[in-house]
Amino acid sequence: MDDDEPRYWYGAPYAWGYRPAITWEGWASDVAICLALIAMGPYVRQDAHPFKSLGLFFGVLALAMVVRRWKGEPYSRD
Repeated sequence: MDDDEPRYWYGAPYAWGYRPAITWEGWASDVAICLALIAMGPYVRQDAHPFKSLGLFFGVLALAMVVRRWKGEPYSRD
C-alpha cells in the first residue's frame, strides 16, 4: 500500500448505502457504537422524557453514519 493512498475503514456502499467494515478500526467503531446504544438504555426513560431518548438514539446513529461516510470508500457508479 502506498503512503499516499487513503486507508479506508469501510468498503464501498451497496444495498441502500451499507458499508461493511474491512479493517479493525471499522470493527472497533461498530462495536463502540453498539456498546454506546446498549449502555445508554438504562439511563433514558421513555416515560419521563420520550424525545430525549429518541434524540440520543438518533444522535448516536447519526454519529455512526458520519464516521462511515468519512472513513469509507467513495461511492463509484461503475
